[in-house]
Amino acid sequence: MLRRLGLFLFALAACDEPTFDRDPAAIAMAPRPQPQTEAEVAFATDLFNMLQERSINEGREYCGLIGVDRSGSYFATTARRGGTSTCLPPLSAGAGVTVLASYHTHGAYDPEYLTEVPSYDDIRTDIEDGTDGYIATPGGRLWYVDARAQEARLICGARCLVSDVEFREDPEFPVRPRYSLQDLTAF
Repeated sequence: MLRRLGLFLFALAACDEPTFDRDPAAIAMAPRPQPQTEAEVAFATDLFNMLQERSINEGREYCGLIGVDRSGSYFATTARRGGTSTCLPPLSAGAGVTVLASYHTHGAYDPEYLTEVPSYDDIRTDIEDGTDGYIATPGGRLWYVDARAQEARLICGARCLVSDVEFREDPEFPVRPRYSLQDLTAF
């Protein structure tokens, strides 16, 4: 999760720019196994609507992998319970499943954190893993991380998914519909 802008900029002044384990420009990615479809987005939406309440109530991230099985049906690994701001999906979705994307929630609303946008690490991890990703926020936004383009795009806005009743928009940080990896280095 991203720290509130005012608090986090102070910390950034004392830090080096975030780094990859590998140079993002040097990461060769295979083409996406199949194009993203409306059915895939609907599957991710349904999955998050099942996970959001638990994630919000526990204040924990939940994560996993989305793929298609041999019959062409969408499949999601069992959601893993993460920490308050991290979650490590499985390395594989199992035999016979082609992974299309990772998925994770951002837990509960906390006005001290920027939870409504993907973090630098969210995008960086998908790039390093060579897979796209879906992210659900406490405000009910759904994001798609395009690892090859190194950006996150908003699929649907606040309250399009199950959302935290405590959620309030931050008037000091209007959410944009797209963030590149480079955009997120400022947070």
